[in-house]
Amino acid sequence: MPKENYLSRYSHIVKRLERGPATFQDIAHYLENQSEIEGIQLVISQRTFQRDIKEIYTMFGYDIQNEQKGDKRYYIADVPEQKQHSLRLLESYQIMHALQNARGYEKVVLLEKRQPKGVEHFTGLLYAINEKKSLAFEYTKFEDDIVTKRVVHPLALKEAQGRWYLIAVDTKDNRLKTFGLDRMDGIDIHKSIFKAKYNYDLNEYFRHAFGINTESQTEPASVRLSFDYEQGQYIKSFTLHESQSLVEDSNERVVVELTIYITWDFVKELLSFGPNMKVLYPSSLKNELKSLLTKTLKLYS
Repeated sequence: MPKENYLSRYSHIVKRLERGPATFQDIAHYLENQSEIEGIQLVISQRTFQRDIKEIYTMFGYDIQNEQKGDKRYYIADVPEQKQHSLRLLESYQIMHALQNARGYEKVVLLEKRQPKGVEHFTGLLYAINEKKSLAFEYTKFEDDIVTKRVVHPLALKEAQGRWYLIAVDTKDNRLKTFGLDRMDGIDIHKSIFKAKYNYDLNEYFRHAFGINTESQTEPASVRLSFDYEQGQYIKSFTLHESQSLVEDSNERVVVELTIYITWDFVKELLSFGPNMKVLYPSSLKNELKSLLTKTLKLYS
């Protein structure tokens, strides 16, 4: 059986158990249905299923256990600390398989007609991060189109709003910076290992950021937003930020609260909602949006 079939099966097993505990018969029936849909062999014996459980834990960190009583249902006893990473990997395998096994999918799977740039650097950058190798590259800023040469100590890769960024310490001024992969050229991975030790907690560093922009790293603000009912349904299912909490959910409006840095990227996102969203507080954010909307209206007056 191709390795891709194993990965697809692991993904389906996790997805089924995330819906709730299930007996082996329930899981086998689910895999049988998926086999028919995908056109690949996913049906397994209970002995193979036991091996799968161990592999799923090794590869993705999901700990699947058996209740050992009653109808002996299987359940996810523990999820990986970085659950989002595991879910994204599993989703990627599923999408890859769906496309590989579909005939003429170009007519029914409508991908964005854009040219993703910088992803070709991903493997090399990940290697440099794990091996603590310095990087040299040419970097072009969007705002001035000037090319500069950089030497950095790479620390992490971050995804934000459909783009990938390298998080690194610039050796020129020893500051932590972000570099868009699509603006990096001529990457040279040094053979020597950099010895500097950094204690950045990058998850905490970007915790209150919208995208990658943290600007001056001042205190995050409490932001309360009111959406009309229809837009509110989208906001509940696809949150603006990980800190989003639901304050009010009625037939008239949906109110959410965020703890976030008020950056230009965040302001632009709020402007995109137009008349379907109102800032309740802070007043400084309300005034900023009022000013920008007033300037926009003047362009059409």
